Amino acid sequence: MFAILVLMALFTTFITTPIVMAIFKPDSFETQKRKLQPDASVHMDSSTTPATSAFKEQFRVLACAHGPGNVSGLINLIESTRSTASKNNLKLYIMHLVELTERSSSILMVHRLRRNGFPFIDPTRHRSQVEVHDRVASAFETYAQLGRVMVRPVTTVSPLSTMHEDVRHVAEGKRVMMIIMPFHMMWRKDEESGKMKLVENLGHGWRGVNQRLLKNAPCTVSVFVDRGFGAGCAAQDDATSQRQLRFCVEFFGGADDREALELGARMMDHPEIRVTIIRFVQSQGMDANNVKLMPSSEKCSDSNYTFSVAAINRTEETALNEAMVEIFRNKWDGTMEFIQKQANNIEEAVLTLGRSGEYDLIVVGKGRFPSTMVAELADRQAEHAELGPIGDILSSTNNGIVSSVLVIQQHASAHVEEMPVDKVVEGDVNVQNAANQV
Repeated sequence: MFAILVLMALFTTFITTPIVMAIFKPDSFETQKRKLQPDASVHMDSSTTPATSAFKEQFRVLACAHGPGNVSGLINLIESTRSTASKNNLKLYIMHLVELTERSSSILMVHRLRRNGFPFIDPTRHRSQVEVHDRVASAFETYAQLGRVMVRPVTTVSPLSTMHEDVRHVAEGKRVMMIIMPFHMMWRKDEESGKMKLVENLGHGWRGVNQRLLKNAPCTVSVFVDRGFGAGCAAQDDATSQRQLRFCVEFFGGADDREALELGARMMDHPEIRVTIIRFVQSQGMDANNVKLMPSSEKCSDSNYTFSVAAINRTEETALNEAMVEIFRNKWDGTMEFIQKQANNIEEAVLTLGRSGEYDLIVVGKGRFPSTMVAELADRQAEHAELGPIGDILSSTNNGIVSSVLVIQQHASAHVEEMPVDKVVEGDVNVQNAANQV
């Protein structure tokens, strides 16, 4: 009899899960909006622009922080997305990322609120760690009260090798539209020299968290490179009333750039922000179709840019880019500044903007489906390859960049394989040889 009961228990254990999964099919996160930009059509019209349709929905954001140093910049970045029309639609999840060094299993803690509104943290834990948790959570709770925004603080304690899984699971469970990840480096302006000084470098392990999340994210991901973005807005009673924040969206074309443009639209209606869209175009007389990217199995993805190897319709992509730009120019005429810039040397043009100090924040797409101009940079030696060519240039440590940067990767409905490439010139003998080998 005992043996029969044991067998029945085993049978029930193994058969229950597949039966429930087969019968019960809840609304999957896969069917939800996981990107900022609505599904676009070449025939979009002004009544269905991203700025009017997407903003009606609740904007769910998961913002991650390494520690107190990220708080000021993140709060100001999040606040900048709260336009007049969508101010009450933001639902913010804050995730404090803590490296687990003593145990191998991850622990996910949702902060409980005391009666005074501040988060509860176990006082038996190490005092310094308690203070860090308290500073991060309390800062966002204060922002929630003053900004009248719904905030849910969460802390994950896990090894760096699996931390991206915790972030992904929370994003799926909360059905967020965008994840904001802090870059593993942080700069601040040195008052004596007036130059940017590297004040934090968490190392390759934390960089790997971002790399793995970018490959496996269930929604749009943005990587925030903070160069004192919060410092200029800390005294919000005075600073923002004296000077509008200046944001720039660099547009080259492609899905990631269109997503960056969509985020820029959320910022355009903010009364304390001035947004400039700079569209880079090929200089006259340059051949726009002479660069081809071919998959390379010999290059390493850590030191070389990776691009999508999926086939795309270039004609349709061009039409989408043109339609998106036209819609934004028509809707935001008079509110934003639109500049069309011709450039022979795209790297130098991007560096000039980053060094100028003209913009507090520069928003760019990662560029997994690069335009011809971005494809020209495919063989450039990468410092932070996971950010794409333009994001890498603007996040470099030794090029004198002073603006903070936000690099956007749009979520792809289907898995998009990325790999290093070789840049070849159409018509070159090497192209023909490579094609014959394939």
